[in-house]
Amino acid sequence: MIEWKQPAFFLELLVILTSSLISVVVFRRLRIPDILAYLFAGALIGPYALGLVKDDENIRLFSELGVTFLLFDLGLEFSLPRLLALRRSVFGLGILQLTLTIAVLSGALIWFGGYSAAASLVIAGALTVSSTAIIVRELYELKLGNRHHAQLSVGVSILQDLAAVMLLILIPALGVTPDQPVYEQIAWTIGSTLLLGGFLLGVARWVLPHVFYEVTKIQSEEIFVLTTLVIVLLSGWLMNSFGLSMALGAFIIGVMLGESEFRHQVEASIRPFRDILMGLFFASLGMKLDIGLLSGEWSMLLLGTVLVVLCKLAMTIVSALIVGESLNTACKAGLILAQVSEFGFALIALATEVGILTTDTSSRVLLIAWATMALSPLLIRYNFEISQVLAGVTGRRLSARDKESEHIPPDLAGHVILAGYGRVGQMIGKFLQANDIPFIAMDIDSEQVKRGRKDGELVIYGSCDRIELLEHCHIGRARLAILTFKSLKEAQRVVSKIRSSGYVLPIIVRTQHHSDYTGLIMAGANHVVPEMFEASLLMAAEVLTMLGLAKAEVEEQVDAERKRHGHLKWTSARQS
Repeated sequence: MIEWKQPAFFLELLVILTSSLISVVVFRRLRIPDILAYLFAGALIGPYALGLVKDDENIRLFSELGVTFLLFDLGLEFSLPRLLALRRSVFGLGILQLTLTIAVLSGALIWFGGYSAAASLVIAGALTVSSTAIIVRELYELKLGNRHHAQLSVGVSILQDLAAVMLLILIPALGVTPDQPVYEQIAWTIGSTLLLGGFLLGVARWVLPHVFYEVTKIQSEEIFVLTTLVIVLLSGWLMNSFGLSMALGAFIIGVMLGESEFRHQVEASIRPFRDILMGLFFASLGMKLDIGLLSGEWSMLLLGTVLVVLCKLAMTIVSALIVGESLNTACKAGLILAQVSEFGFALIALATEVGILTTDTSSRVLLIAWATMALSPLLIRYNFEISQVLAGVTGRRLSARDKESEHIPPDLAGHVILAGYGRVGQMIGKFLQANDIPFIAMDIDSEQVKRGRKDGELVIYGSCDRIELLEHCHIGRARLAILTFKSLKEAQRVVSKIRSSGYVLPIIVRTQHHSDYTGLIMAGANHVVPEMFEASLLMAAEVLTMLGLAKAEVEEQVDAERKRHGHLKWTSARQS
C-alpha cells in the first residue's frame, strides 16, 4: 500500500485558511474590519505565538500575489473624472495633509527614534496613508456619503492611495547597497517606471479591448477569468523583470481596464482570487507580528498608537483650516482619516523585504497600524460627539447651525419643520406652499439646499438627528415636524430627546423600514411612515385592482395587512 505524505506547505496553507475563516466570522460579528481578522489569525498561528506556520518562501509568494491583485483592484476603482470632481480636496487639502503628516512623523522618528532617513520616510508614509476601504464602508453603512466632510475624506484617501503607489516604486531604490549611489538607482527606477508604464498603458488602451472583445465572442466565463488572470500576472512579471514592483504593473493595467466597458465583468471574475490572495497576504503580515512585544512594550505601543492618531488628526485639521474649511468639517475629516491603510501594511512588508526596516521595527509599526484600524469604526461613527469635545478644548462649540443661523428668520412661527428635501420633501413643501402654510426644510445634500434657496424656499443645511439644529429652527413655535431617519435607533433617540425637552408638537417620522414601530410611538412619535412598507402595499393594491378585484376588497386587505404589523394600532393609540 502506497503511503501518501502530505507536504508541509499543504498543511500550513490549510491552517492559514481555517484560522482566517474562523477569525473573519468572529470579527464580522463584532463589526471589526476583515483586515484585522486576517492579521489576528496570522499573528496567532505564526512563529511568535503558536508556531503552527513558518513564514517561508511559499507563503511570501502568495502574499506578493495578494498585493498585486490589491493594486489591480485599486486601479479598477480609480477614476480620473472622479478625481477631477474632487480636485479641491485632492489637490488642495490632500497634498497639504499628506506633506505635513509625513514631514512631522518622519522628523519625529529621526529626532526622537534615531531611525535613518529612509526608514523614517517609509514608516511615516505607511502610517500617513488612510484606508479608503474602511472609510467608504463605514460612511456607506452610516448613510453619510453625501456629506461635505465625508466627500473631503474620500478625496484625500484617494490621493493617499496614489502616494502609496509612488512609495512602492521608490522603496526598492531606497534599499540599495552602500556602494550603489542612491540617486542613480532612483533615476533608473523612475525612468524604468515611465518607460514600462507607458508601454503598459498603450497595451491596455489599444490592445486589451480587442483581446477581451474576441474572448467575449467565445461566451465562456472560464476563458474570460483565465484571460484576466494571465493579463494581471503578465503585467506584474514585466515590471518585476526590471526590478520594479509587480503590483505597479497590475495597477496600471487596472486603471486602463477600469475605464473600459469590460470593467465590471473583470472585477467580478477576479474578486474570488483577489479576496483569497489578499487574505493570505494579510495573514502573512500577521505572522510577522511579535505578540511578545505587547507584554513587554504595550505601554509604548499604546502611546505610539495615540500619537499617530493625534498627529493625523491635527495635521488634517490644520490643512483643512488653511484651505478654508470650517473647524467642524476639519475635525470630522481628521477623525475619519485617522487610521492606517492596508497599503501601509504593503509598504512595511516591502521595506522589510529590501532591508530598510528590521523585523522588530516592522512588527512594532504593524501593531500600531493594527490598533489604529481597530479604533477607526468608533472614530468614524462618533465623529460628531468627539468633535464637540475637541471644540470644548479650543473654546468653540461646533454645531451644524453655525453657518445657517443667518438664513432662519428670528420671528418664524406656526410653521412646519421638514427634515429631508429630496423628491418627497419637495412634494410635501409644494402642497404646504399651495395652502399658505410656512415651512423650513433641511437637508444634508448641499446641492438640494442650493436648489431650494434658488427657488426662494427656506432651506438650510443640516440633519434632524441634532436636537440643537431643531431648536434653532424654532421647534417650540412649530405646528408640526416631519423627520426623516435612516436608523430607527437614531429616530427613537431624537424623538425621545424632543419630548423630554418639553416640546409637544405633533411629530411624523419617515423611515425606510417597518420594524420597531412600538419604540418610536412610545418615544413620542404621533405617526410613523415606513416608506418601503407603504410603497409595497400601494403596489400590491394596484396589482390586485388591475387583476379585477373590487377596490373596497383591496382596501380591506391592505388595512388588514397594516393592522397585522401593528401600524394602525400604534399610530391611532398615540393620536388618541
